[in-house]
Amino acid sequence: MSMRQIFGSLACGAVLLTGVTACSDKPAEKPQTNNAGNKTNGGAETPEDLLKLGVEQGQAGNFDAAKATFEKLLDAEADNKFAWFNLGYIAQSRNQSAEAVSAYDKALAADANYKPALYNKAIALEGKAPTTSIDIYRKVVSIDDKSSTAYLRLGMLLSQSGEDTAARDAFKAAIRLDKELTSAVPAKYRPTPTSRSSTPAGR
Repeated sequence: MSMRQIFGSLACGAVLLTGVTACSDKPAEKPQTNNAGNKTNGGAETPEDLLKLGVEQGQAGNFDAAKATFEKLLDAEADNKFAWFNLGYIAQSRNQSAEAVSAYDKALAADANYKPALYNKAIALEGKAPTTSIDIYRKVVSIDDKSSTAYLRLGMLLSQSGEDTAARDAFKAAIRLDKELTSAVPAKYRPTPTSRSSTPAGR
């Protein structure tokens, strides 16, 4: 089954409801379910079928139907990290931060290093719990040191908390990975062009 469908995005523009690593150019990982080949409740739909259906419904903008489908998937597999992540994404898209964080926590209970859930949870907590958000972004970049947008958001939070040196390092990493992020970095943290001392002609 193809897992290329993009439902939507939060901050980085690459959050896939099918479980691809957020903010990375790596190919989508194939969702793994505990009983992927089994029928659910004796019916014709497998967890994989339900996941695909939920994504399609979300892509069509029918969040209510998608939510119901992912909940049905969880009836069959209570620890399906993709279903929990998807529910978190829907809640976060509706500005229901507490519900989103709760769903992401359940996804992370199934896989503590599931980066899309970590990343989106960090976004949800930036305003209410910035210190926790900082810790999560640090975990994200420890899992994938090419997460440019995680470095950028980490730098923003560190700057706000007065940790200028750490913020500068985070911004430097973000720009090194993606120069297009330079304009999003506060001016005082942007690298200054290297000035070369010119040698007078004839010397």
